[in-house]
Formats: sequence, C-alpha cells, structure tokens
Amino acid sequence: MEILLPFVYLLFGILVGKKQLKVKTFSSFVLTKMVIPLIIIWNISLNSEEMVLVIVLAMIFMLSIFFFRHWMERDVINNLCFCYLNIGWLGLPIAHALLGDTAARFVLGAYIGSSIVGNSIGANYLKKEVFSIKNILTSPPVIAFIIGCLLIPFERSVEVFGHHIYMISKFLMSFLGMMILGIWLSETSLDKSDFFVYAKSYAFRILMLSAIVLIAFVISQILNSEFVYQQLPWLFLICVLPPAANIIVLETSYLGTGTTASKISVETILSIAVIVVYGIVIHSLSL
Repeated sequence: MEILLPFVYLLFGILVGKKQLKVKTFSSFVLTKMVIPLIIIWNISLNSEEMVLVIVLAMIFMLSIFFFRHWMERDVINNLCFCYLNIGWLGLPIAHALLGDTAARFVLGAYIGSSIVGNSIGANYLKKEVFSIKNILTSPPVIAFIIGCLLIPFERSVEVFGHHIYMISKFLMSFLGMMILGIWLSETSLDKSDFFVYAKSYAFRILMLSAIVLIAFVISQILNSEFVYQQLPWLFLICVLPPAANIIVLETSYLGTGTTASKISVETILSIAVIVVYGIVIHSLSL
C-alpha cells in the first residue's frame, strides 16, 4: 500500500485543482519554508559526513552538465530544465515511499546541492542585475543546511526531541509535495504536439544521465568499490525525474515569462508513468 500513497496524494491534488480550491500558495509556503527545511536540518545534524559528500558531488555534477550544455547551446532555460530536476517535490516523496529513509537521505543531499546550484544559475544567468550571493545564502535550503551543521554537536538531543517533528514533516513532505504537483497538472492546458517534442527531450535526458551512472558503476567495479552499486536505486530514480517546478518561478521572476510550464507539465506526466514502472520493478526485486 505504501508504494501507492504518493500517487494517491497526486490524485488528491488533481481533484483539489479541479475544484479550484485556493490552497496551492499556502501549501507551497509550508512545504518550501517549513517542511523541507526541517527535513534538511534533521538529516544534516544526524548524518553530516555522508550528506555533505552527496551535496558537493551533486553540485559538481549539476554544474558540469549545465556548462557542457551551455557550451553546445546558449538557451539558459533549456539547459536549466535539463540539469535542474524535481528532486524536492517529486524525488524525495518517491524515495521515502519506495526506497526508505537511507536512500531518501542521499536524495535529500542531491536536492540541497541542486537547489543551491539551480538558484545560483537562475540569479547569475537569468537576472539582468549583478549576481547576488545574498539571495543564495538566504534561501531556505542553505539556511537549513547551516542550522543543521550548527546542530551537529547536539545530534543526540536533536534525535530525542525532534523525532516526532521529523515524522510529521516527512508525512507532510510527501503529501504536500505530491498534492501541489497534482494541482499544477490540473491547471495546465497542454497541446497534443507538445507531448512528442518534450517526450524526445525527456527520453534523451534519461539516456544521458543513465549512461553517466552506468559509467560511474563500471569505474567503481574496476576500483573494487561497492559504493555506486549500493546507490543505484536512487541514482536511477533521479535519472527519470522531470525538470524542477521552481524553474517556472525563476523564469517568471527574472524574465517575466512562463514558457517552461508546458514542458515541465508534460515531462512530469511522462515521469510519473515511468516512476510507476520503476516502482513495480523495485517492488518485484525486493520480494
């Protein structure tokens, strides 16, 4: 039953959107300003070493892909959609439901790293003004990361007194994240021709990211390391995620346009279908 819960929340969001209930703004505020920062603080304070490594690797990986794409094509929005994925609202709830807390911690690290880089690229390449470090340092993921680091010496107290808050936050992250995604899907009108165009870009990204993961796996096997092998489930999950919904916010804020809405919506629908298959495979392998 747990494997189906994220999609139940998604369906609930679609129904809420059809009823035109005005809960998206408030739910987004609760999720981005409170719930996800609490999840970050908990995991950083209790799992600092492994989390920092994943955060740094995610930042390096995302920057490398962006600048490679930017070298080939100067369309910043397109390139941002290629490397800035929906790890927070979609990846984290799915990772918790399908793969458990351990994998979700690594996905959370990837979310923090990608969020920092995604907002940095947005500020640097989309905004017409001078790049502002202040905007990055005051973003909720970075503030939560700093607080989590400061709480590392008190990890035992955090674990004892923050456990119930964490469990509530974990549920709200899955519920609100998938519900908001469902509301967005219900509100976006799509052209049939969009599916074919965006399906090609989605499939290409899956192939490219999966190839990189497989290359890393082969290298780790040559070096007699099992690290990448142990991380394959969540690494392949990230490969099939759609572009981050936050890209629409960045585009609207810095360019005054919303051209990515249809692309993100189409790729999200395709991603959900792929994730259903992915979940069935993961569930079958675990039996």
